[in-house]
Formats: sequence, structure tokens, C-alpha cells
Amino acid sequence: MMCSSMMSGAHDATQLPVVVLGRGGGKIQTGRVLNYLDKPNRQMCRLYLSMMDKMNVRLDKFGDATEPLAEV
Repeated sequence: MMCSSMMSGAHDATQLPVVVLGRGGGKIQTGRVLNYLDKPNRQMCRLYLSMMDKMNVRLDKFGDATEPLAEV
């Protein structure tokens, strides 16, 4: 996973470009673009929960997130 806080050349936490490479041992579907710009409850911590879930790390909460991103 690669991400940056520089979407437009300025530090802007409202739009964070993220690239996830690899299939996570077949647990992550590849070849997709997921756009969360207009979705409610878009949080990086939800992405982290999703990634940990794929690695069989189960947490009830991570940061300010209580559920993973369903699409990941």
C-alpha cells in the first residue's frame, strides 16, 4: 500500500491518493478503482481495518473507525 497526503501539491487530508498492490494471498480483488470521494464515513482507518482483516487480524476498532470498508 502506498499513500500520500499530497493530492494537489498541498497537504490536504480531504483527498488522499492510495494505491494497493498485490492480491493479499487471493483475498483482495485486483484491477479496480474505488472512489470514496462522495461517500459518507470515508476514513483511512477503515481501510486499515480492511487490510488487517485480510491478514486475519481482527480488531473492534482502529483509530476512529469501527468497521472496515466493505468493498475492499
